[in-house]
Amino acid sequence: MARLLALGIPAAILLSVVLWISYTADFGLAYQGGVEAWNSGHPQRLLTWTGTPFYGVVMAAVSQMARVDLAARVFSTINVVFWGALLNIMWTRMSDRVPSTFWWVTCVAALLFAPAISTIFWLQPNLIVFGLALAGFVLVGRRDPLGGFLIGLSIALKPIVILLPLALLLRRQTREAGIWAIATTAVLSFAGLGFLAWRAADPSVLNPIDYLAGFLSKGRGPIAACVPENYSPVALLCRLGVEPSTTITIAVAAAVLLIGWLLLRRLPDSPEARWELFAVACLLSGMLGPIDWASYGVLMAPLFFLLAYQFWRESAPPPLWIGLGLAFLLAELVWDPLESLAQTPVPVVVFSYTAGQFSQYVLLLVWIRWRQLRPIAVWSSVLRP
Repeated sequence: MARLLALGIPAAILLSVVLWISYTADFGLAYQGGVEAWNSGHPQRLLTWTGTPFYGVVMAAVSQMARVDLAARVFSTINVVFWGALLNIMWTRMSDRVPSTFWWVTCVAALLFAPAISTIFWLQPNLIVFGLALAGFVLVGRRDPLGGFLIGLSIALKPIVILLPLALLLRRQTREAGIWAIATTAVLSFAGLGFLAWRAADPSVLNPIDYLAGFLSKGRGPIAACVPENYSPVALLCRLGVEPSTTITIAVAAAVLLIGWLLLRRLPDSPEARWELFAVACLLSGMLGPIDWASYGVLMAPLFFLLAYQFWRESAPPPLWIGLGLAFLLAELVWDPLESLAQTPVPVVVFSYTAGQFSQYVLLLVWIRWRQLRPIAVWSSVLRP
């Protein structure tokens, strides 16, 4: 009962706070994009629109069904319910597999995971999109063809897990699901372009290259390029003096793809290794494009969870625990928009963003080092008297 309350009460409190604070945040910007998609078929004309064509269809439908304030409250409720459901499913399944202390520590860490809280208060769909991809991956493991569709739907809505279908293609057992995911993404995206072309009364809108070029230009624009809130490697290079361009964006994407291939191709075919594939694909997906807001850090959650469990079970050396803790603390530095609502001094906010961006890199390096040491750790646990 105590564990159920530990998961249910924070979700109820969070929902109350979110609904009490009356603002529309990023959902309001997406809503404006939906209005523009319905009226002109060109949501990309808005400086703040970086969504996919299919997301434009969804938001266009929402804009015709409800006022922005009512729609934002409904969306906030769905967001918190998704977050609470994810935590409840994961920690309920883990309750009889780990000691009580480990359960409580990881549960509190999950409840206080800043990227998830930021996603909810920014009114972004990251948790919903991630939840769809997670459900799809679970179904892929059960040979359910619906799995590929859910992953494709997730990416068509918002491509924050865009590398997952490519990771599925690396394994013969999941290759069909990867193909279905890519096909679903393509079909839904072209359906979105078709809707926009209909609303614009202009067949040229069907050209996906123009839409993609518009998105890449937003990544080089004033709302994303070089700003400390953008955690993407492209933005990091920009802050170091390398001007963003299409060439730089493509080069960074190619480097991320190569790193992902090198890291994932040698994973063994086991249930736990398949979850490592999912976790690393999620983490690297955030680094692929020119935009990676701090709230996209929800994609780090699977690897945090998996490493904590493996470290406990296989007695990882203290330096790895320290590295994992450092990555988590860096992720916890950014609590926007709560920081802004609390009128935190600007230098503090800038510092938190500047340092927080390195959480993803520290976490990846910890996993790589663990992969190198793990055979030794496994054999040591087997041979221990």
